[in-house]
Amino acid sequence: MNLFKQETPFPAKVLSVNDLTRHLKSLVENDRLLAGLWVQGEISNLVKAASGHCYFTLKDDQAVIKAALWAGNRRKIAHDFKNGDFVMVFGALSVYPPRGEYQIVVSDLRPAGIGALYEAYEKLKKKLQAEGLFDAERKLDLPLIPRGVGVVTSPRGAVVQDIFRVIRRRFRNMPIYLVPAKVQGEGAAAEIVAGIERLNQDARVDVIIVARGGGSLEDLWCFNEEAVARAISASLKPVVSAVGHETDTTIADMVADRRAATPSVAGELVVPVKDELLELISRQVGRLNRSIKGMLALARERYRSAASCRFLVKPSLMVAERRVRVMTLSRELESGFKQFVTRAKHRYALAASRLQGLNPLTLLKRGYIMAIDSEGRVVNSTSGLQPEQEVSLCFADGTAAARIIKVKKESADAAS
Repeated sequence: MNLFKQETPFPAKVLSVNDLTRHLKSLVENDRLLAGLWVQGEISNLVKAASGHCYFTLKDDQAVIKAALWAGNRRKIAHDFKNGDFVMVFGALSVYPPRGEYQIVVSDLRPAGIGALYEAYEKLKKKLQAEGLFDAERKLDLPLIPRGVGVVTSPRGAVVQDIFRVIRRRFRNMPIYLVPAKVQGEGAAAEIVAGIERLNQDARVDVIIVARGGGSLEDLWCFNEEAVARAISASLKPVVSAVGHETDTTIADMVADRRAATPSVAGELVVPVKDELLELISRQVGRLNRSIKGMLALARERYRSAASCRFLVKPSLMVAERRVRVMTLSRELESGFKQFVTRAKHRYALAASRLQGLNPLTLLKRGYIMAIDSEGRVVNSTSGLQPEQEVSLCFADGTAAARIIKVKKESADAAS
């Protein structure tokens, strides 16, 4: 049988592999639907490059697609991810010509199937924020040295061990009181609330840690429930939230008085380093001792100075000196007062002499007469007199009535 008996017609144009790939790339990247779409699947073959880029494969039970997440977009994604995570990604489909492969260039990545949880999370967050539960003014300060530390978490796992190890390393004999509670799944929120309330009633506890390890949004959801948030807000003792990893943020973190990035950091927040405190106290005691010694030395010097004072050795000397001083001041006061009186008498005599010289009676005794008209005014000019006008003439020893017969005025030149 001749396999080449039927010949294929020679094509008018032959495409290179590059031409074909570029054509497919143009078709894919210019398609509006493929320029921005959500795809969900399981992560596998994850590679995190030193440059910050991430490469992985999204797969389901029937197909796979390669994905690339550039470093710039990776920094905007709050969630960590790993192989086996079921996620949904948003991006644009692209063709990579060197390998003839298509891939999705990712710009956003979220855990899949949690849209409703995100919506509930945002709704509760806005509600509590409006009520002021996130305000810094209502948050309590952590005690410097608590009498005891209460911990609400699962008794199993690395979280409780991390907290205990850090606290014991920093403050060896610090009492720690664990209230076991579910931190995931049904009933977890109620147990966490009960643990917070129980530790609030325990007089041995001054600060409370609510902790859990990392996980997905579903795993951490009990810390986003309103009951837990209100229990933390109502706590009379400061609450430190240490839920998830540093990139995880729950409602409990926002309401708590302090947020710790990890459970280990929570242990560092609630207790100081005892050895450092002892060293500080030792330095302060040394300063206090030096200060007291300095004060005692100054007191001794003052005592020695006082002991050598002649007045303290013989107090009668001070009394005698004070008596001499009082007598001297008394004599000076008496002398000064006498001088004051003498000067006052002299000023009085001068004033009396001047007043006597201005007394009209003195002039009348020397032969002068003062005329007073009917209205009691002193007549000091002929211009105020009229013939037949009655006046009173005042003498040194009495008065006499008179009538003006004739008024004779002299000129100013004649008067001069």
